[in-house]
Order: sequence, then structure tokens, then C-alpha cells
Amino acid sequence: MENQNQESTPTQPNQRLGSPSQELHSTSSNEQSQKRNSSESPQHESHVSAQSPKRSRNGSFPPPLFPQEIIFEILSNLPVKSLLRFRCVSKSWKSLIADNIFIKKHLKRTQNDPEFSKKRVLINIADIAPRTQPGSTIKSCSLTLKSIFEDPNVNTTEIEYPSKNESHSDWIVGSCNGLVCITIRENTVLLLNPTLRVSKRLPDIGFKKRRGYTVYGFGFDASVDDYKVVGVFSYPSIVKVYSLRTNCWRRIQDFPFEVFSNEAGKHVDGTLNWAVFSGQDGDFSIVSLDLAQETYKEVTQPCFADGVDERTLGVLDGYLCVLCSYRKLYAEVWVMKEYGKRESWTKLVSIPYLPYERSEMFLTPVSVSKSGEILLRYGVNILLYNPKKNMFRIPMFPYDVISYISQAEVYEESLVSPTAVNQHR
Repeated sequence: MENQNQESTPTQPNQRLGSPSQELHSTSSNEQSQKRNSSESPQHESHVSAQSPKRSRNGSFPPPLFPQEIIFEILSNLPVKSLLRFRCVSKSWKSLIADNIFIKKHLKRTQNDPEFSKKRVLINIADIAPRTQPGSTIKSCSLTLKSIFEDPNVNTTEIEYPSKNESHSDWIVGSCNGLVCITIRENTVLLLNPTLRVSKRLPDIGFKKRRGYTVYGFGFDASVDDYKVVGVFSYPSIVKVYSLRTNCWRRIQDFPFEVFSNEAGKHVDGTLNWAVFSGQDGDFSIVSLDLAQETYKEVTQPCFADGVDERTLGVLDGYLCVLCSYRKLYAEVWVMKEYGKRESWTKLVSIPYLPYERSEMFLTPVSVSKSGEILLRYGVNILLYNPKKNMFRIPMFPYDVISYISQAEVYEESLVSPTAVNQHR
């Protein structure tokens, strides 16, 4: 009798293709058969269920059931674009992918990825082609960070966002946790997630049009889980802070120094850092604003050698960095391994200048690969320097897209949305 049950069981799925009454009868018979076999042989029960998965009415088998913890771990390792597609798998998956805990877990894994597989470079480019309207046009394009180090031919994708206009000069303020802050003609500020293609236009900052300029900084205040934009207006130096949680600007203590007109605040460990003029001689200094305490302090600089004539401030893989040039003979890149500690300044690399009479200036470093190859701006272009081989390489961009590069900013793909208020509480 037991062998007969084993032979008849595989035919059950075929019987379910008949009428609904046949399907119900077949299912009921199968349940009785399994109960009888369960009392006779526990091992036989597992054997039957393994060979007899229930099919749906369209003949397909249901997906396997995994514990929620395993699904969480698998999905948190996937790219954002895949997760956006997988939201339609089920209501539970859609709810999980939108959950704040999942978003933070996914972001942390992206930031700790040593292969740069989910990091990209956002660049501003100026088109010098003749136009009917005066002025240059700045476009935003993205390209995979990994491809720059491995492939000389770089593919670019233009980033779309509201208020984009060919006659405007847009500026990248900075990036943080997958969000990018962009200003349009200084007075319009956007928060954008290029991967999600979601943006938010901030309220007007309220600076009356007068003589002077406005510089910005963008960062994250972990003490209140909030993203903040800081606007500094020159002459006089009025400072306002925007909070994504409250969606409004408020004035704080005035900025103590004069900031450079094209200098955006560099975000490191909950602070925004600006290169400023200080002292009677207008020396180069670094001033930081603590986003939680809303206090200013001067950041100590590395021990440069004599002969420094140009310095630029940047962020390299999460560390505050300074590139200093020595009369166009060579440049040094210094990084602050522990923010706020002068002794943690470390010289990362020395870069010789190209032996050209009209060689460009080395500007802000952008990123460094696992092998030590450094990506940096060089005048109006981007190049790679390999310190082990002492060789330069220029990534090739499509000529119909890029004329020259005015900015380069690294950002990571994330699920953080500037419009999802519940993510920031």
C-alpha cells in the first residue's frame, strides 16, 4: 500500500489542470494521503512534499519561502536600480525596500564597498560651443568610478533635474549619502538623488539681491538624523541653515572670515569646511562649522614645506584633504586621517607637474583606487596619476558631451530620498 501511494503522488499536479471541482477533490485526496503517510513513515512525508510542490492555477510553482532576515541580507547587497524593479514583486518587498532601517543598511554597505561598484562621479561640464544666448552652459553627467580606473573610454549619462536651463550656470555644492545639492544662479537650491531621479526644491533663502555673492555647503547632522544646507552671504557675512526635517531656513551666527567666491563647504564628520582668507595678509586658512553645535573653529593645517604657492581644499574618500602646489614643480596631497587632530595629517602622494611650458594647475583630488592610483582635476580636465609607475593617463570622454570640466564630485547610489520626510526623523 505504501508503494502505491508513492507512485500515485507525482500525478497529482496534472489532475489539478481540470475543472475547479476536480482540483478541490484532488487536493483533498492528496491531504488525506499525506496524513496517512505521516502516521506510517515520517521520512516518507518529507520525500513526498519535496517531489510534489503545489502549483498555482496557471501551472507555475510559487517562489520559495525564505526567512525575512535572509531576504533582508540579499536585497541590501543589490544595486538601487535592481531594488527599484523588485518593489513590484510583492507588497512585503515594497514595504521592506522603503523601510528606513533597510535604507540605512543598504547605504552603509554601499559606502564600505571597496570595489566602487555603487559609487559614481558627478561632473559639471561647460559647453563652449557658440550659442544664441550669452554665457556658458553647465551640464551634469555621471560616470562609474570603477570604469575610470580600468577603462580609458568613459561613458557618461546626463543627469536631469527641475529648473535645468542651458542659459543657467549650475553649481554642485556637494554630496552626502547619495543626495546631491545643486544651486542654480546662487538663489535656487535643489536636493537631488540622481539614482532615484527624485528632487526637492528648497524654499527661497531670503537673501536680498545686493552686492556680493553666496556660497553653500551641504552635509548630514547625525545628532538629529537630518540633512542641512548652509548658505553664507558675503558683505556682510550672513549665514543661514536649512533643515530638511523642518523645511525652512533660519539665521545663525555670522561667518567669521571671508570665503572664496567659488568655494563650497566640504562635508566631513558632521562639519562643513571652507578655505578662507584670514589675517592682514589674506593667508590661506581652513574654517569649519559644526552642524550640530553651530559653532566655528579653525582647522590646523599640515606642515607644508617652504615654497607653497597654491592650495586647494577637498574631500578624498571621506577625509579632509589639501592639495598644495610648489611653483608648478610638484604638488602634494595631504589627508587628515582623524578629523580635528593635527598629528593625523598624512602626506598621501607627491605628483610631478607635466613638463609643459603652459601646463595647467593641479586642482582638487577626486578619488583614489585600491592600488593607489589617484583621480584629480587638472585645469579644465580630469586625469589619473599612478605613483608606482610615475605615469599619467587621461580618461577619454565623448566629445559631443563634454567640452571642459568645471567640477567633479563623488557620490554613492542610495535609496535616500529628499522628499521622504519620515527617513529623517
